[in-house]
Amino acid sequence: MVTDYRDEEYFDGSIVKVCLLQVDTFWKSFYFILCITVFFGLPLGVLVILYTIIACHLMSNAGLAASTSHTANLRYRRQVVMMLGAVVVSFFIFLLPFRALTLCIIIAPPEYFSSLGIEAFYNILYFSRIMLYLNSAVNPILYNLMSSKFREGFRRLLHIRSKEGLNRKGTVTTTTLTTTNSARKSSSDNHLLKKSVVRVISLEEKRILDNGIATKINLIGHNGVIKADESYV
Repeated sequence: MVTDYRDEEYFDGSIVKVCLLQVDTFWKSFYFILCITVFFGLPLGVLVILYTIIACHLMSNAGLAASTSHTANLRYRRQVVMMLGAVVVSFFIFLLPFRALTLCIIIAPPEYFSSLGIEAFYNILYFSRIMLYLNSAVNPILYNLMSSKFREGFRRLLHIRSKEGLNRKGTVTTTTLTTTNSARKSSSDNHLLKKSVVRVISLEEKRILDNGIATKINLIGHNGVIKADESYV
């Protein structure tokens, strides 16, 4: 309904079949402007609003982020906020050339593109289309560059061991079996179960403990403290 297929004289004088998108009526102009609004302006506005809300909640609520030390927690939240911002900026940059070119074709007079020359026009057109296609593939690249969790999950998907996983906190509970050399009075005396807890902490927290900057009690915070009968690695 918006295209016109016909014979047209090429720049070298030959007659070729062409498919034209001539914006010569109000409804054709309305159609293309509606496409720009629905597929560029509206999604961009939704991304900005939702990601701004997510970023504000993430920065104001420490419990929503990873349960690590305060410094690592703050660094992680900033990393997520930067990643969300990069997604919005990349969406705007990659889709803007094609939408701007479409709007320019609607508004600018035909003489403007004739003055550019056919080679320059096609270079702009192909560049805009390539940027449009790249937008569909850039998000995983951004996540990989800016998110350590995404990289770790991707390595885990490929069954590749990551050194970063060793620096993350967790709790390892081990049970040690001890036998007595005394006379066997009952089955309960034969085997005494001794429970020991080893907490796995980050290298940064281990350095703080080793340097005496913080005590075991106040280091972990809301994630649980290292008690006197526990060890850490």
